[in-house]
Amino acid sequence: MGLEPLRVGFVGAGAMATWQVYPSLHFAPIHLQAVCDRDEDLARDTAGKFGPGRWYTDYRKMWETEDLEAVIVQMHPRPRQRIVLEALEAGYHVFIPKPPAASLDATQELGEAASRAGRILMVNFQRRFCFGVTKAREIMAAESFGAMTQFFGSFCSGIFDEARGRDYDDSVHAYILDFAPHYLDIARFLGGEIQQLSLFHQQDGSGVALAVALEFVSGAVGTLQLNSQRLWWRNYDRIEITGKSEYLVLDDLWSIKHYAQERNTFTENWSDERSGELTGDGPCLVEWVRAIREGREPIGSIADAVETMRLYQAIWDAVQEGRSGVVFDRRADASC
Repeated sequence: MGLEPLRVGFVGAGAMATWQVYPSLHFAPIHLQAVCDRDEDLARDTAGKFGPGRWYTDYRKMWETEDLEAVIVQMHPRPRQRIVLEALEAGYHVFIPKPPAASLDATQELGEAASRAGRILMVNFQRRFCFGVTKAREIMAAESFGAMTQFFGSFCSGIFDEARGRDYDDSVHAYILDFAPHYLDIARFLGGEIQQLSLFHQQDGSGVALAVALEFVSGAVGTLQLNSQRLWWRNYDRIEITGKSEYLVLDDLWSIKHYAQERNTFTENWSDERSGELTGDGPCLVEWVRAIREGREPIGSIADAVETMRLYQAIWDAVQEGRSGVVFDRRADASC
């Protein structure tokens, strides 16, 4: 039986929203009722392109006028915080991009608000749902793969310039808050919770290099290569996962190589490099709707995102203070 479509209002019509999220709405059982953006031209044009043509420049007016069950809020984390809190208090389910907020404390505030309201707040950590990670999880579940023993992730970008760094403290903060949490989250998603995180870092102008060592609660170990001193629009994603004897290599989001004793299996899907189905945005939206209709917490809930933001906060605090070495230890933090 299909899911009843969710009646949604969308707040935000900027570049990331129109390039990535709006085009992915058709993968999910969603009825886009209206669009809101402070820029009247953007709101009108986006509503005409992706929705029924109804648009607003005041999100409260949209809420008063439209018969909505849920809202998507696609904005930078700091200006988004107040709107998300208002939406939850007004009784809406909410879908937001990563990072869920500008700090661990602000993320916890959102989690508490969602709990009080009894509403589902989901974070679009779409790499959890991308083609390669979905296939990797299927392979890792097989007895022959065994328990993960080691994880490697490389997630590097170009410099966060003035435009990309808007609403962040500086270009380094923009990378660590906006970009790096993807792989802090995917390490947790594939390997389980982190026991300890050690960090070494280097800055060159407005770029930063982070060398991260991980110890998982399971006993597995891992490393992350995080860097904003490379190029934009190149292959950001590389993941290697070692099991009992088999291992996986993921390049980009949709190429996966499975090495095993009996045979090696290489799987690629290059039909459309930015398809919302391949990148995970489409399946992530489906999970949001399904969780709402089934009355359960989604994969990628705000409570789950709090754990990723603990790692972000430990890294950002250490970079600000110039510290290296162990910066996060679950055993020393009773709140984890």
